[in-house]
Amino acid sequence: MEAFLSRTPVFLTLLAGVVLATLGLLVLFPAVAMLPVAAAILLWVLAKVPIRYPVLTLLALMLILDCAVEVPYSGKWQSPLSFPGRLLFLNLNVVTGVPGLGFTLIDLSVFGLIALYVYRQAMGLKIDEKMTPLPRPLVMALLLILATITWMYIWGVARGGDGRPAKWQLQKLLLLPMFVLLFNASIKGPEDFRILGRIIVGAAFTKAFLGAFFIVFIARPQGLYTEYATTHSDTMIYVTGLAIAMSSWTEEPNWKTFRRMVLVSAVILMGMDYNDRRIAYASFNQCLIAMFLISPWSRVKRYATRAGLLLAPVFIIYVAIGWANPVGIFSPVNTFKSMIVGEHNATGEMDYRDVENFNLISTWQNNPMLGTGYGHGFQEVIKLADISHLFEDYLYHPHNSVLGLLAFGGMVGFTGVWLFVALTVYFAVRAYHRAHPPHWRAGGLVVVSIVFAYINQCFGDMGITSWYCTILIALAVTVSGKLATLTGAWKNAGAPVPAGNAAEAFASVQDGGGRT
Repeated sequence: MEAFLSRTPVFLTLLAGVVLATLGLLVLFPAVAMLPVAAAILLWVLAKVPIRYPVLTLLALMLILDCAVEVPYSGKWQSPLSFPGRLLFLNLNVVTGVPGLGFTLIDLSVFGLIALYVYRQAMGLKIDEKMTPLPRPLVMALLLILATITWMYIWGVARGGDGRPAKWQLQKLLLLPMFVLLFNASIKGPEDFRILGRIIVGAAFTKAFLGAFFIVFIARPQGLYTEYATTHSDTMIYVTGLAIAMSSWTEEPNWKTFRRMVLVSAVILMGMDYNDRRIAYASFNQCLIAMFLISPWSRVKRYATRAGLLLAPVFIIYVAIGWANPVGIFSPVNTFKSMIVGEHNATGEMDYRDVENFNLISTWQNNPMLGTGYGHGFQEVIKLADISHLFEDYLYHPHNSVLGLLAFGGMVGFTGVWLFVALTVYFAVRAYHRAHPPHWRAGGLVVVSIVFAYINQCFGDMGITSWYCTILIALAVTVSGKLATLTGAWKNAGAPVPAGNAAEAFASVQDGGGRT
């Protein structure tokens, strides 16, 4: 591509195009007049660097910047990351005022980088390293997602569905395999796990400190009511960051990893506390249980088991007292109680979510195999409060994405979309028990933690349509597949094992692999 751009006729043609586009925008839309120049510079950079650098940069920006579409800080504060977040997550026509740009900068970046990678491979350019193939069942499951959402769109619109909300119902599922393709082409292997960990933990720290600043210095002094500090989906980043810290210590237990785990956990738990999302604590607890069940009987696990058995009676008494009187030091019990019995249980009223779930199940029962298809909202058997003034398409995007997937796709659609979740856990666990370097095994545990957090977000808070959920589950799929291939948990014909990884694994075996 670099040689192509360096040809004089091509260069002059592109230069003329940039000049004309800049002048035209200067007259029509002065606010975005420099976009052609910026695009030309970006094109020149992309022609020279491996694709891993722009992809990892994009990953960091997506996780760190404010997700404007989810209205961070309850819409009551604009952080320094708000405007770049708007550029990244909102449709460009909304941000720039230029009509016809009905897509986000993420959409443009993802499909542009895929086109660049495909072009390089087709032309035989050696700029990018050869990527490790993912297990074929996992690849087939990702392709099945594309086939399934295409069928759900056609099925729904053919039955009178509205094509406008239908495309937003499938957007994140469409992008999920695309993210996996880019991550697989950009992440070398386990040697990049530490880079990914730093990006995720850095994003969690950013969210935690900004959320704390907003609550302590903005919301409380002004008496503002807020349901959350940053966004609902930040739960995914927090839980993943905690899983990285915990698994790094449990797989390589020493004072260095212990101190790092304590520091990282303290900051992230602060962010979770200010963000005040019950599902975050439920997800983290499930991740700890999953790690405990999957991991071998190490020294840390033995100590944790003994401590748990000793404290079990105290914990039971604590929960019993807190269940009856959930105030003061017993208030954490109320968080879990509210998820089990509902917020209005004492009055006999049904929660909004309970009514919504009942309507979703009723919609699914009308066509349990094929569902309604995209473009149809769920049926209101019990009338919900009309929130269309806040969220116009609320009938098309239920809070419970799992029941929503059953309602819109039936068993066929649900299976076609959800199969990749089970396979991701399957390959991660198989790879975990065949890996020897500590950070390889830690990567497997983090994958399982991301999947648990993703399932909870999908079941409790519109996870399928969330940017953060889509990005992190795509990262989990990629890491799971790479680990499975490199550890031999799944043998792909002709799949190369990078020499560095093989040597590292062999050295780890010689010294005991870090297992105790």
